[in-house]
Amino acid sequence: MRCSDCGKELAEGFRYCPYCGSILGEADGEHFRRQGHRLRVQGKVKKALEAYKKAAELLPDDTYLFRCLGDLYYLTGEPEEAIQSYGHSLSLEETSSDTWYHLGVAYYRSGYVKQAIEALERCLEIDPDFAMAYYRLGIAFYHRGNLPHAKECYEKLLAIHPESKIAHYHLGIVCNALGEYECALKNFEVIEKRNPEDAALMYHMGYAYFHLHDVTKAVVKLRRALELNPQHRAAQLLLDSYMDSKLP
Repeated sequence: MRCSDCGKELAEGFRYCPYCGSILGEADGEHFRRQGHRLRVQGKVKKALEAYKKAAELLPDDTYLFRCLGDLYYLTGEPEEAIQSYGHSLSLEETSSDTWYHLGVAYYRSGYVKQAIEALERCLEIDPDFAMAYYRLGIAFYHRGNLPHAKECYEKLLAIHPESKIAHYHLGIVCNALGEYECALKNFEVIEKRNPEDAALMYHMGYAYFHLHDVTKAVVKLRRALELNPQHRAAQLLLDSYMDSKLP
């Protein structure tokens, strides 16, 4: 007997190929699932999606299969289809924090910010230690203009997972928007150590210094932002506003 997928010679009696994992004999849902998994591992995402879609037709009550299908829809640029697949998976197993998280991300990518917040909050109800959900939720709250909640999310993320340094950048932006400029600078300084040639960061630091009336440092940061990115319009406007105010 020979495996039709990898071509290896096999002894009689095998149901699965021990070399490539393919099902031997008539294809069924499990065959397409294994095929999809193998294709995804190989980086053939669109082909993997087609295999998982066939598997889903044959295994409509498989929770994890629909979670994987949602992931593939998301990766191939179809977040609305991903939402449908994640939703079906959750209808079968509603306590999967991981699926709620991915549903929230897909909602946000599709522009459904309110639904994204609801899904991410559900994720955290199930698993309060789900660090990345705080990150995504902070972004969604900031998008909606709920700055206190966005700040709380980033602070919780850093308490749980202090290695998530980029959260300091987002927290700094939120603090700037709240008028908490010293807090903003404290967070921006963490990122400055790792990414000193970031024009956007220099602008936000200049903005904070400007509003703390430390104009010398503000000018240094704004000029640095413009050195790194001469097209940074906001930095130029803020710098010009100060220079104009110094004119007699």
